[in-house]
Amino acid sequence: GNKMNLKNAKIRKIVLLTAIAFLAAIYAVQLVTGSRSPVKNFILREKPDTIIIENSSQTVKLFYEGGLWYVGEEKNSGDDQKIEALVDAIKNIKTLGTVSRSPAASELDRYGFTDSQTLTVKAEKSGKTIRTLKIGKNSETNLSSYIKFDEKPETLLADRNLRSIFEVKAEDLEQQIEQPQSEQPQAEEQTSEN
Repeated sequence: GNKMNLKNAKIRKIVLLTAIAFLAAIYAVQLVTGSRSPVKNFILREKPDTIIIENSSQTVKLFYEGGLWYVGEEKNSGDDQKIEALVDAIKNIKTLGTVSRSPAASELDRYGFTDSQTLTVKAEKSGKTIRTLKIGKNSETNLSSYIKFDEKPETLLADRNLRSIFEVKAEDLEQQIEQPQSEQPQAEEQTSEN
C-alpha cells in the first residue's frame, strides 16, 4: 500500500501546483486589467457650503448657512434632504474607468462636453472651489454619465447617472410648504380608538 500513498501524494502535489498556477494566472490578468480600467473613488473630505449647478439654460445656487440649506440669491429655504443627496453625490464619486484622454473637439462632442451639453457642478467651501465636476452625456445604457474633474483632460465613466441627479431646477430644491400638516394626527387618533 506504500506505492498508493506515494501516488496520491504526487497527484495531490500536481493538483496543488495546478491550482497555484491557475490562481497566479487570474491574479496576473486582474493586475493587467486593473491597471488599465481602474475603479476609482473620488472622495471629498470637506463638506461644501456652496454648490453651483450650471447648464446652458440656468444656474442653480445652493448655500449652507447655520446648519440649513438655502436656494438662490433670494435665499429661499431649501429641502435639506434633497440637497444633502446632491452634496453626497458631489462628495463621493466612483468612476469605472477612463474612456478618453483626448481634448480634441470631436471627443468632447462625442462625450457631451460642448458648452451647450455640459452640466457643471461646482462645490465651494469658504469661498474656495474644492471640486468642479463637468457632466457630459450618458453612456449607451443610460445608467452612467461621462464626467470630467476640475480642468483635467480625462473623460471618465461614472458608476451612476449623475446627469439625472444634477439636472435639477431651483424650485425643485426649495421647501414645499403646501402639505397640510394638520390632518395626520387626527388619522392616528381614530385608529387608536378601535
